[in-house]
Amino acid sequence: MYHNASTNGTILVMKLHHKDSIQRRAKYVLIIIVLLNVLYPITSNGSVISLIFFEVLYAGLFAVAIFITSDNRRQVTWFISIAVIWLVMAVIFAFDPTNYWNNQISSVILVVFHVTILWVMLRYIFTSPSVTADVLYASAAVYFLLSYMFVPIYEMVEIYHPGSFVDTTLGAPMHWQQFVYFSLITLSTTGYGDVLPVTPWARMLAGIEAAIGVLYVAILVARLVSLYESQRRGEK
Repeated sequence: MYHNASTNGTILVMKLHHKDSIQRRAKYVLIIIVLLNVLYPITSNGSVISLIFFEVLYAGLFAVAIFITSDNRRQVTWFISIAVIWLVMAVIFAFDPTNYWNNQISSVILVVFHVTILWVMLRYIFTSPSVTADVLYASAAVYFLLSYMFVPIYEMVEIYHPGSFVDTTLGAPMHWQQFVYFSLITLSTTGYGDVLPVTPWARMLAGIEAAIGVLYVAILVARLVSLYESQRRGEK
């Protein structure tokens, strides 16, 4: 019995320590993901230097993911493994950017990475006992991470079936920069109508992303209000 109590206590301390590590570092995830959303247009001119800079910034997101989970050896190992594979694929992509399987595998890796970091951040948000600045940082970061998670998904669909998406303003083949824009606009349900999903699978994915955007905001607000009320009653 004492052994079980001691073990449970150790697990509880480890979980609390893990939450504390994310709480102190959630803002770094937000900073990196916002920078990625703000600076991606610099790559549209085709400059190798700007593309390398953006890739380094993206690598920073992997580094931050490892940083916020540094107290969990299993998660650190997982993130490092994904980062290494992504780095190898990025090097291969530099030499052969038109290779079908290289593009698809790279996209799958990015989806797996974003799903994992989203799970870590969401678990922190929805298990936090109170509303803090770090919970708000994590909540905002998750919104932008959701947007970026759909970018490689859209890319996979477009590569598999060219013409699944159409940019009515450019009239040119879709590139990942356009998907960054389209994904955020879809998640926020703004829908300017300049980039359109035209195949059934593309429309299905866009619809799912729009629904996720609405549901996430609604559920998050309900969670934060509930935490705030509990926190206020506790103070009284």
